[in-house]
Amino acid sequence: MAQSLTSRMSRLAISTRNIFTSSLSISKPNPSPILSCSSLRTPLMHTNILRSLSTIPKQQLQQTRTIDITNNSPDFGATSTLPPLLHSQRDAENFAAFVHANKHHKVKPFILKRRRHQLKSYIGNEKNIRHSPWRMNLVCQFAHGLTVPEALKQLMFCQKVKAPLVAKVIRRTANLADIRDGFQPSQLEVSECFTTHGTHLKRLKIMGRGRSGKKLRRFSHIRLVLREIDFPTKILEATSINQKRKWLERLAIAREDYEKARVEKEELEELERLAAEVAEKQRKEKEAESAK
Repeated sequence: MAQSLTSRMSRLAISTRNIFTSSLSISKPNPSPILSCSSLRTPLMHTNILRSLSTIPKQQLQQTRTIDITNNSPDFGATSTLPPLLHSQRDAENFAAFVHANKHHKVKPFILKRRRHQLKSYIGNEKNIRHSPWRMNLVCQFAHGLTVPEALKQLMFCQKVKAPLVAKVIRRTANLADIRDGFQPSQLEVSECFTTHGTHLKRLKIMGRGRSGKKLRRFSHIRLVLREIDFPTKILEATSINQKRKWLERLAIAREDYEKARVEKEELEELERLAAEVAEKQRKEKEAESAK
């Protein structure tokens, strides 16, 4: 994948000049509410791509699911609230190469912000922790801004007393996302993780020369927000080719985890249906015997 992406980038970098000169003579296409993968092959800049995504009505966003397994066009964007953008791993590589070849064209921040606000998020917290907020924030800094698997990996090797507690909160919130919308940990990132002050306990502080003072037994609260990952935006914001490769690898892992979870869910539903049929059959047999 890395070799093909590099070769594709070199070809796009050579033809960038011809692409933008030809794009001036091409008429503006009709805006469509859902962006197909064929638009990535057109000589439009990625600025127009995200601008078209930002103008979609909110009602249509709620009706459209990006991960749709019923048809034969699964989305590799691995998001559930935004329209389809990357329908295959090859489209994702083409998109990364196209963005890197045109990295001198910047996307306006409000477009990314509007797209980010449409993503689903899940809030987790832990209150009344007998620990200093300042020291607890040192642990939360390890997890902030990382994906859930990477955050758990960082906290596993963190030599702090409350690192297992922060990892426990992350797992609990990721489990909540799986229960509600079927998101896997590889599809989530830690968008917020910080500590606030709790209700401190006042205690007596004994000092020299017969004096006394006041000291506080500090308590803290943890606030955690997990947000689904918008992989096209992550690829767009990556500054180097190595970062784009990493996000492409994470995208493939997220899709594989989602497919495994979907198969397990279907098998569980099938077993529950069979169990219900067996129970119903036994109930009818008992009713028939009692009627005789």
